[in-house]
Amino acid sequence: MADKKNKKKKGSKTDVQLLTENSPWQVQEAYKALRTNITFSLPGKDSKIVAVSSAFSHDGKSINAINHAISFGQIDKKVLLIDCDLRLPTCAAKLDIPATPGLSDLLVGEAKVTDCVKHLEQYRIDILPSGNIAPDPTWLLQSTQMELLLKEFRKYYDYIVIDLPPVTTVADASIVAKYVDGFLLVVRHEVTDYRAIADMLGQLRMAEAKILGFIYNDASSGDSRYYRNYYYKSYYAK
Repeated sequence: MADKKNKKKKGSKTDVQLLTENSPWQVQEAYKALRTNITFSLPGKDSKIVAVSSAFSHDGKSINAINHAISFGQIDKKVLLIDCDLRLPTCAAKLDIPATPGLSDLLVGEAKVTDCVKHLEQYRIDILPSGNIAPDPTWLLQSTQMELLLKEFRKYYDYIVIDLPPVTTVADASIVAKYVDGFLLVVRHEVTDYRAIADMLGQLRMAEAKILGFIYNDASSGDSRYYRNYYYKSYYAK
Protein backbone atom coordinates (compact mmCIF):
# COMPACT_ATOMS: atom_id res chain seq x y z
CA MET A 1 0.00 0.00 0.00
CA ALA A 2 2.82 2.40 0.88
CA ASP A 3 4.55 1.70 -2.43
CA LYS A 4 1.35 2.48 -4.34
CA LYS A 5 0.94 5.81 -2.55
CA ASN A 6 4.54 6.73 -3.28
CA LYS A 7 4.04 5.86 -6.91
CA LYS A 8 1.02 8.14 -7.13
CA LYS A 9 2.87 10.96 -5.44
CA LYS A 10 5.83 10.56 -7.75
CA GLY A 11 3.56 10.49 -10.79
CA SER A 12 1.88 13.73 -9.76
CA LYS A 13 4.83 15.80 -10.91
CA THR A 14 5.32 16.52 -14.60
CA ASP A 15 8.73 17.82 -15.63
CA VAL A 16 8.93 20.19 -18.58
CA GLN A 17 10.56 18.24 -21.41
CA LEU A 18 10.54 20.09 -24.70
CA LEU A 19 10.83 18.00 -27.83
CA THR A 20 14.27 18.21 -29.44
CA GLU A 21 16.44 16.07 -31.69
CA ASN A 22 18.11 14.83 -28.50
CA SER A 23 14.88 13.64 -26.87
CA PRO A 24 14.64 9.89 -26.09
CA TRP A 25 13.79 7.91 -29.20
CA GLN A 26 10.52 6.70 -27.67
CA VAL A 27 9.37 10.30 -27.26
CA GLN A 28 10.44 11.26 -30.77
CA GLU A 29 8.68 8.26 -32.29
CA ALA A 30 5.53 8.92 -30.28
CA TYR A 31 5.26 12.48 -31.56
CA LYS A 32 6.03 11.35 -35.10
CA ALA A 33 3.18 8.86 -34.84
CA LEU A 34 0.90 11.57 -33.48
CA ARG A 35 1.91 13.93 -36.28
CA THR A 36 1.27 11.28 -38.92
CA ASN A 37 -2.15 10.44 -37.55
CA ILE A 38 -3.15 14.09 -37.42
CA THR A 39 -2.03 14.53 -41.02
CA PHE A 40 -4.23 11.65 -42.14
CA SER A 41 -7.13 12.68 -39.89
CA LEU A 42 -7.19 16.17 -41.44
CA PRO A 43 -6.47 15.64 -45.15
CA GLY A 44 -6.07 18.43 -47.67
CA LYS A 45 -3.67 21.31 -48.16
CA ASP A 46 -5.68 23.95 -46.30
CA SER A 47 -4.49 25.32 -42.97
CA LYS A 48 -5.44 23.13 -39.98
CA ILE A 49 -6.33 24.25 -36.46
CA VAL A 50 -5.84 21.61 -33.77
CA ALA A 51 -6.96 22.25 -30.20
CA VAL A 52 -5.32 20.48 -27.27
CA SER A 53 -7.17 20.11 -23.97
CA SER A 54 -7.78 17.71 -21.08
CA ALA A 55 -10.31 16.96 -18.38
CA PHE A 56 -8.38 18.74 -15.64
CA SER A 57 -5.27 20.84 -15.20
CA HIS A 58 -1.95 19.07 -14.51
CA ASP A 59 -2.74 16.35 -17.07
CA GLY A 60 0.03 17.66 -19.32
CA LYS A 61 -2.00 19.39 -22.02
CA SER A 62 0.28 22.42 -22.40
CA ILE A 63 3.57 20.56 -22.80
CA ASN A 64 1.90 18.26 -25.31
CA ALA A 65 0.49 21.21 -27.24
CA ILE A 66 3.97 22.74 -27.38
CA ASN A 67 5.65 19.51 -28.46
CA HIS A 68 2.97 18.81 -31.04
CA ALA A 69 3.67 22.22 -32.57
CA ILE A 70 7.43 21.60 -32.46
CA SER A 71 6.93 18.24 -34.15
CA PHE A 72 5.37 19.92 -37.18
CA GLY A 73 8.07 22.57 -37.13
CA GLN A 74 10.67 19.81 -37.42
CA ILE A 75 9.32 18.92 -40.87
CA ASP A 76 9.40 22.55 -41.99
CA LYS A 77 5.69 23.28 -41.67
CA LYS A 78 4.69 26.84 -40.83
CA VAL A 79 3.32 26.47 -37.31
CA LEU A 80 1.69 28.85 -34.85
CA LEU A 81 1.18 27.86 -31.22
CA ILE A 82 -1.52 29.89 -29.44
CA ASP A 83 -1.89 29.88 -25.66
CA CYS A 84 -5.66 30.19 -25.26
CA ASP A 85 -5.60 29.34 -21.57
CA LEU A 86 -6.27 32.91 -20.52
CA ARG A 87 -6.73 32.00 -16.85
CA LEU A 88 -3.70 29.86 -16.03
CA PRO A 89 -1.34 30.16 -19.02
CA THR A 90 1.89 28.15 -18.93
CA CYS A 91 3.23 27.98 -22.50
CA ALA A 92 5.33 31.13 -22.24
CA ALA A 93 6.95 29.98 -19.00
CA LYS A 94 7.72 26.55 -20.45
CA LEU A 95 9.36 28.18 -23.47
CA ASP A 96 11.08 30.83 -21.33
CA ILE A 97 9.58 33.84 -23.13
CA PRO A 98 7.46 36.80 -21.94
CA ALA A 99 3.72 36.11 -21.67
CA THR A 100 2.80 39.67 -22.62
CA PRO A 101 1.73 41.18 -24.90
CA GLY A 102 -0.35 38.35 -26.31
CA LEU A 103 -3.74 37.04 -27.35
CA SER A 104 -5.86 38.92 -24.82
CA ASP A 105 -4.17 42.19 -25.75
CA LEU A 106 -4.84 41.54 -29.44
CA LEU A 107 -8.50 40.77 -28.86
CA VAL A 108 -9.15 44.01 -26.98
CA GLY A 109 -7.20 46.10 -29.50
CA GLU A 110 -4.33 46.99 -27.17
CA ALA A 111 -1.58 45.44 -29.31
CA LYS A 112 -0.69 44.48 -32.88
CA VAL A 113 0.04 41.02 -34.23
CA THR A 114 3.65 41.99 -34.90
CA ASP A 115 4.05 42.92 -31.23
CA CYS A 116 2.61 39.65 -29.93
CA VAL A 117 3.64 36.80 -32.21
CA LYS A 118 7.17 35.62 -31.46
CA HIS A 119 9.34 33.37 -33.61
CA LEU A 120 11.36 30.68 -31.83
CA GLU A 121 14.09 29.72 -34.26
CA GLN A 122 15.41 26.85 -32.12
CA TYR A 123 12.01 25.12 -32.35
CA ARG A 124 11.05 26.47 -35.79
CA ILE A 125 7.64 27.66 -34.61
CA ASP A 126 5.84 30.92 -33.91
CA ILE A 127 3.97 31.45 -30.65
CA LEU A 128 1.21 33.79 -29.61
CA PRO A 129 1.32 33.84 -25.79
CA SER A 130 -1.73 34.44 -23.64
CA GLY A 131 -1.14 38.10 -22.88
CA ASN A 132 -2.38 39.95 -19.82
CA ILE A 133 -4.91 38.11 -17.67
CA ALA A 134 -8.38 39.18 -18.76
CA PRO A 135 -11.32 39.69 -16.37
CA ASP A 136 -13.65 37.71 -18.66
CA PRO A 137 -11.68 35.25 -20.85
CA THR A 138 -14.82 33.47 -22.03
CA TRP A 139 -16.19 36.67 -23.56
CA LEU A 140 -12.93 37.26 -25.41
CA LEU A 141 -12.76 33.75 -26.85
CA GLN A 142 -16.33 33.87 -28.18
CA SER A 143 -15.91 37.34 -29.66
CA THR A 144 -16.00 38.17 -33.35
CA GLN A 145 -12.40 39.36 -33.02
CA MET A 146 -11.31 35.82 -32.09
CA GLU A 147 -13.00 34.33 -35.14
CA LEU A 148 -11.51 36.94 -37.48
CA LEU A 149 -8.04 36.52 -35.97
CA LEU A 150 -8.02 32.77 -36.58
CA LYS A 151 -9.28 33.25 -40.12
CA GLU A 152 -6.40 35.62 -40.76
CA PHE A 153 -3.84 33.25 -39.25
CA ARG A 154 -5.09 30.44 -41.50
CA LYS A 155 -3.76 32.41 -44.48
CA TYR A 156 -0.18 32.23 -43.20
CA TYR A 157 0.23 28.94 -41.31
CA ASP A 158 0.03 25.28 -42.25
CA TYR A 159 -0.87 24.27 -38.69
CA ILE A 160 -2.22 26.23 -35.76
CA VAL A 161 -2.04 24.47 -32.39
CA ILE A 162 -4.21 25.90 -29.62
CA ASP A 163 -3.63 25.16 -25.94
CA LEU A 164 -7.03 25.40 -24.24
CA PRO A 165 -8.17 25.31 -20.59
CA PRO A 166 -9.44 21.97 -19.22
CA VAL A 167 -12.82 21.00 -20.67
CA THR A 168 -14.52 20.11 -17.38
CA THR A 169 -13.37 23.24 -15.53
CA VAL A 170 -14.58 26.09 -17.75
CA ALA A 171 -16.59 26.43 -20.97
CA ASP A 172 -13.75 27.90 -23.04
CA ALA A 173 -12.86 24.69 -24.91
CA SER A 174 -16.47 24.13 -25.97
CA ILE A 175 -16.74 27.75 -27.12
CA VAL A 176 -13.61 27.53 -29.27
CA ALA A 177 -14.78 24.22 -30.80
CA LYS A 178 -16.55 26.04 -33.65
CA TYR A 179 -13.27 27.61 -34.77
CA VAL A 180 -11.07 24.49 -34.85
CA ASP A 181 -10.80 21.42 -37.07
CA GLY A 182 -10.37 18.91 -34.26
CA PHE A 183 -9.40 18.17 -30.66
CA LEU A 184 -6.55 16.21 -29.15
CA LEU A 185 -7.40 15.23 -25.58
CA VAL A 186 -4.68 14.52 -23.04
CA VAL A 187 -5.31 11.81 -20.45
CA ARG A 188 -2.74 11.12 -17.77
CA HIS A 189 -1.51 7.72 -16.73
CA GLU A 190 -3.04 6.64 -13.39
CA VAL A 191 -4.56 10.11 -12.86
CA THR A 192 -7.40 10.77 -15.33
CA ASP A 193 -10.33 8.50 -14.53
CA TYR A 194 -13.13 7.16 -16.72
CA ARG A 195 -15.78 9.54 -15.36
CA ALA A 196 -13.66 12.57 -16.17
CA ILE A 197 -13.09 11.32 -19.72
CA ALA A 198 -16.80 10.61 -20.18
CA ASP A 199 -17.70 14.09 -18.90
CA MET A 200 -15.11 15.68 -21.18
CA LEU A 201 -16.40 13.82 -24.23
CA GLY A 202 -19.99 14.66 -23.32
CA GLN A 203 -19.32 18.38 -23.19
CA LEU A 204 -17.41 18.37 -26.46
CA ARG A 205 -20.10 16.27 -28.12
CA MET A 206 -22.67 18.91 -27.19
CA ALA A 207 -20.43 21.49 -28.86
CA GLU A 208 -20.27 19.25 -31.96
CA ALA A 209 -16.49 19.09 -31.69
CA LYS A 210 -14.48 16.64 -33.75
CA ILE A 211 -12.32 14.39 -31.57
CA LEU A 212 -9.12 13.44 -33.37
CA GLY A 213 -7.79 11.22 -30.60
CA PHE A 214 -6.14 10.99 -27.21
CA ILE A 215 -2.61 11.54 -25.98
CA TYR A 216 -1.74 9.07 -23.24
CA ASN A 217 0.59 11.10 -21.06
CA ASP A 218 3.15 10.45 -18.31
CA ALA A 219 3.62 6.73 -18.82
CA SER A 220 7.11 5.45 -18.15
CA SER A 221 9.28 5.24 -21.25
CA GLY A 222 10.16 1.73 -20.12
CA ASP A 223 6.52 0.70 -20.18
CA SER A 224 5.76 -1.46 -23.23
CA ARG A 225 2.43 0.35 -23.56
CA TYR A 226 4.07 3.78 -23.85
CA TYR A 227 4.52 3.96 -27.62
CA ARG A 228 1.45 1.91 -28.49
CA ASN A 229 -0.97 4.00 -26.45
CA TYR A 230 0.46 7.45 -27.01
CA TYR A 231 -2.04 8.08 -29.79
CA TYR A 232 -5.18 6.16 -30.53
CA LYS A 233 -8.24 7.02 -32.57
CA SER A 234 -11.45 7.79 -30.72
CA TYR A 235 -14.92 7.08 -32.05
CA TYR A 236 -18.03 7.56 -29.94
CA ALA A 237 -21.74 7.07 -30.40
CA LYS A 238 -23.69 10.14 -31.50
